[in-house]
Amino acid sequence: YEARDVLGGKVSAWQDEDGDWIETGLHIFFGAYPNMMNMFAELGIHDRLQWKIHQMIFAMQELPGEFTTFDFIPGIPAPFNFGLAILMNQKMLTLPEKIQTAPPLLPMLIEGQPFIDAQDELSVTDFMRKYGMPERINEEVF
Repeated sequence: YEARDVLGGKVSAWQDEDGDWIETGLHIFFGAYPNMMNMFAELGIHDRLQWKIHQMIFAMQELPGEFTTFDFIPGIPAPFNFGLAILMNQKMLTLPEKIQTAPPLLPMLIEGQPFIDAQDELSVTDFMRKYGMPERINEEVF
C-alpha cells in the first residue's frame, strides 16, 4: 500500500521531461555510523568522502520553486538538534504547530525504546493522529 501517488515514498525516483533522474531518497551516510566509517577506512576511501552541511531541505508546497531548511547546529546531540532545527525554521511550521508537535515526542525522550517499540503497529500518519499532531506536518515534512 502506498500513501501517496508516487511509488516508493521517501525513496522514490523518476525521470523528468528532460530525462534527468529526480531522487527523493535519503541516500546518505552519517559520520556517526562507526561501522560504516571503519569500512571506509578499510577500503582506503575516507579521503574521498564529501561531508555536507547537516541540514534537511524541503520544497515549499505552498510556494512552488522555493525551499526551506532545518539547519542542525554542530555539537548539539540528537534528538535535541532536530528539535532546535525545527524551532529555528521560520518558514515551514507555525509556532502553534511546533508547540502541538512537541508533547507526542516527549515520551520518546523520556521512555526511550520501549515507547517506540509500543508504537510499532502504527504508521507515521496513525501515530501523528493518535497523539494529536497537526495534519500539515505529515504533508510538509513526511
